[in-house]
Amino acid sequence: MSEVADLLAALREGALDLDTVARRFRERSWPAPPAGDPVTTVPGSFEEVVLAYARGDLTDEQYATLLCAAVSATGGA
Repeated sequence: MSEVADLLAALREGALDLDTVARRFRERSWPAPPAGDPVTTVPGSFEEVVLAYARGDLTDEQYATLLCAAVSATGGA
């Protein structure tokens, strides 16, 4: 499992709260997707979060919070 998958599992299980996971998302480096390969999922990428949300493993609030934290880590607004 990747660090992202581990953090999402801990959030889902209640071992970590949303603020803790969001803080870790802000602190980590996010890998870029491979150029020209939209099919490959890079372990540890934000796509793992997108897939977890699509499976229903995250609420809208959790997804929005984690998205903002990841964008913040990459220097976004």
